[in-house]
Amino acid sequence: MASLPFYICFMFILFLTVIAGIAAKRRVKKTSDFTNASGSLTSGMVAGALVGGFVGGTSIVGTGELAFSHGLASLWFTLGGGVAVILLGLFANRFRQLQVETLPELIGLQYGSRAQLGSSIFLSLGMFIQVIAQILAALPFVSVFWQTHLSILALIPALLIIAYVWAGGFMGASIVGTLKTIMLVMLLLGTGVWLWASIDGGTYVRWWQEGRLDLVVPEAGMGWAQGASMVVGIFSTQAYLQPIFASRSAREARSGAITAGMMIILIGLVSAWIGLFMYDAHPELTPREAIPQFFLMHSPDWLAGGAYAIILLSVVMTGAALTLSIATILNRDVIQRYTSRFREDARKLAVSRCLILTIIAISYAIVCWDDQAKILHWAFLAMTLRGVTIFFPVVFYLFHIHPIQSNWAVIAIWGAPVFSLLWTWWLMPVTGIDPIVVSGIWSALALLAGWWYWKREARRDLALKQADAS
Repeated sequence: MASLPFYICFMFILFLTVIAGIAAKRRVKKTSDFTNASGSLTSGMVAGALVGGFVGGTSIVGTGELAFSHGLASLWFTLGGGVAVILLGLFANRFRQLQVETLPELIGLQYGSRAQLGSSIFLSLGMFIQVIAQILAALPFVSVFWQTHLSILALIPALLIIAYVWAGGFMGASIVGTLKTIMLVMLLLGTGVWLWASIDGGTYVRWWQEGRLDLVVPEAGMGWAQGASMVVGIFSTQAYLQPIFASRSAREARSGAITAGMMIILIGLVSAWIGLFMYDAHPELTPREAIPQFFLMHSPDWLAGGAYAIILLSVVMTGAALTLSIATILNRDVIQRYTSRFREDARKLAVSRCLILTIIAISYAIVCWDDQAKILHWAFLAMTLRGVTIFFPVVFYLFHIHPIQSNWAVIAIWGAPVFSLLWTWWLMPVTGIDPIVVSGIWSALALLAGWWYWKREARRDLALKQADAS
């Protein structure tokens, strides 16, 4: 049972973030404030929103869980994610020139309405899968207070996600995310210093000899393909592009994204380090408990309380950012497309909030149905699904490989994620080939075919015009 200093510090951290959320809510006057903060974020707030949106249960609890079981190969999630966020910053100016609120809107402008609908559906599905992972990751942090039925435990993070995103939308995510990022970096940097002082060189040599520092573990499905899925997944996720769109300038977006990318890599490294340490110190633990139990067993009660609050907030903020992005995409690119009943600003805001409730309710039901799944396995599937849907369509646009014949774009955007799901369920266990590879090839080849087809038709039309003129 947690002690009084634990509870005091835990509640104090939550109180600070609630105050920040209330301050954010007062600044939400219209839908653009709720969805992209009306383009007012500084570089620090961009970094806070990106770290707040990315670093959650998958980055901390999931990385520690897999490091406990399989070693340093768990680092692929945060390593790939950090690199991808840095790339977002490098392309910030190009993304901001798009003048769109969602990625499916860009897909619609470039490839047509059918492609836009497919991207909306599969991007939302991919982000929805990761919301499930966030609620799973929160369970060991709420179970420390009392042991009760799973349905009660899972309800707590679900309600917290709703509260944070409902209150201030993207403005709330940015302000609370910045505060949480500062606390999280201080916590994990301090933890890293403690681990460095506590672990001797012989331990690292033994880990190396045991293969626990290997980055590729085939039996766990961990390797370069997972890093690639993170890069394409982050690059294709509304939640991580929204801070770029919401920044004051491309320069603010660039410096904020690069800072966030470095923080994400560092946070993942410390989380994996904790998992390795806990496997040696307490091999009897359930892998998912590696991070939570580390702070309970190896830190003062007041620090454990603060750590639990900060990491729980990380889980909640990531879930909130993803949920807000799903609601934004479904509202703007699906509902508003087929009806004009909700185009008034107040109604549009109400629809976004109703979608948030629906998304969390379904996620909660799935967690109650299956709470034993590995957190990062859900996360990598989510990234793969999002990445194969629009990574190559966006890259083709950024590098000016267009126009592309619309039918081929539809084949790429609808076909790749469906092929990815089928491959994951039926062929990956047989072939051992990650779906990111085969689905990525499908998408790229379909788009290249569409580009070649358009060029061929353009040459044919030109030849006909020249023949008519002569």
